[in-house]
Amino acid sequence: MYQQDIKKIKALILSRVFVAYLLVASFYIYNKNFLIAQHSQFLSYFAAFIFFLTIVYLLLLKNLKRGYFVFAYIQILIDIVLIIVFILLTGAIESWFSFMLLVNVIGAGITLGRRPVITIAAVSALAYGSVIVMQFYGIIQIQFSKVLSAKDFFYNIFANITAMFFVAILGRHLLLNLEKTSRTLEKRESDFRELYSFHREVIENIPGGLSYTDASGNIMLFNRPAEIITGLKRDKAIEKTLWNVFGFIPSPVKIGQFKGVITLDGDDKIIKLNISEHRNDIGELMGYVITFEDHTKITEMEREMKEKEKLAAIGEIAANIAHEIRNPLSAIRSSIEMLKESNLDESKSKRIMDIAILEMDRMNKIITDFLIYSNPRPPEFKNVFINNALIETIEMLRALVSTDGNVIINTNIAKEIYIEADDNKLRQVFWNLGLNAIQACSGKGEVFIEVKQLSKFVTIRFKDNGSGIEPAIKKKIFYPFFTTKEGGGGLGLAMVYRIVHEHSGKINVISTVGKGSIFEVILPYERQQG
Repeated sequence: MYQQDIKKIKALILSRVFVAYLLVASFYIYNKNFLIAQHSQFLSYFAAFIFFLTIVYLLLLKNLKRGYFVFAYIQILIDIVLIIVFILLTGAIESWFSFMLLVNVIGAGITLGRRPVITIAAVSALAYGSVIVMQFYGIIQIQFSKVLSAKDFFYNIFANITAMFFVAILGRHLLLNLEKTSRTLEKRESDFRELYSFHREVIENIPGGLSYTDASGNIMLFNRPAEIITGLKRDKAIEKTLWNVFGFIPSPVKIGQFKGVITLDGDDKIIKLNISEHRNDIGELMGYVITFEDHTKITEMEREMKEKEKLAAIGEIAANIAHEIRNPLSAIRSSIEMLKESNLDESKSKRIMDIAILEMDRMNKIITDFLIYSNPRPPEFKNVFINNALIETIEMLRALVSTDGNVIINTNIAKEIYIEADDNKLRQVFWNLGLNAIQACSGKGEVFIEVKQLSKFVTIRFKDNGSGIEPAIKKKIFYPFFTTKEGGGGLGLAMVYRIVHEHSGKINVISTVGKGSIFEVILPYERQQG
């Protein structure tokens, strides 16, 4: 309020000088043609006095420490006196400048507020009425036209006083509304400042980095965690574009999640970043909101966890291999011990040797499957007509179950589906999933194979109405050497899982105990690079 009071008083002082000298100048321009002032010789002294008074006011204002309201109030009262003198110099009742009292009332309202404005109007009315009455009775020796009667004087006083109070009341009402509006604006401004402060505190204290860019990618907001993560100060960041800070983001900007590396003080940082659009009410793109985190430590922990999981998996595989090899080795040992006996006939010896050879073949198959799984051939991608591979596999599966005819294979395959894949590896996936579905039916049931085309993916589903999979077992079915089948190797589904992921796909399992299972393979039309 201190600065506002000073500005109001300075405006009052300067406007007084401006109006006074504007009027005086007009007298000297027009007084040759019109009788504006009867005592024009005093106007120059009047102007000089106002100029002197202005200097006094400015000096007092410069040294004034308090009491600005009283200081302004005294100026307004002195202005009433000056205006009355000015009216007297220009003819009193015949003066054209009685409106200056109205201007003074308005100035009082602007400078002092709504409360004193009625008082200033009353003082102005009293002063004006007094000098006009004194002029009429000759107390003040200022000539007036003989045609003016007592009624003319009365009406002049009535009109001017009514105008003063009307302006005062109207000004008070306007000032009251202005004060209410000012208070409302101050409240809104205070609320806005608090809301802005709150939002800024939230933005500055969220755990991740936050940035905002315009539609061209120029950075406009960069919070404190963003500075810490990138090592870039806010004032430097807002001079850059999104690509200057995060070089791995595609140009033009794409919506979604991205992961890349930035270099800070010679060290690489892994950044996980999410970009979303900011649009206005009519859908126009205003900019982009970018949230990001430093995933360097998380990535290192994930890498360590994967290494530990890999070591644990190697240990589990080694234990499974040992278990699988121990059985044929025991059979071979027993066979050799029996062959050491000299009293065996030829037919029995031959049967024992056949068992030993069979177990050695079984052991060789286990080792061969393990080598294939542990050191797979990389896929050879090309444009493949998936229907051929699937239909040929289904024909082989039907030939497999044709001996008893108790398992029926039905299909619903979309036509002309081409994907980028390795044809031989897909056949291996289809064969294993189809064979598992047939075996799940336990010699009697139905296998349903369905292929659907989606916008970006193709889905291949193998559904059976067998016994289903227990929830505890379902978690382990893709583990190497895990099997619930007698004589099973436990690598079929493990290889299916690997091949599907080599093709940037997914495999889902839906199973209900007693009702059957669904194995769903989801493959993209084009493989994802990297």
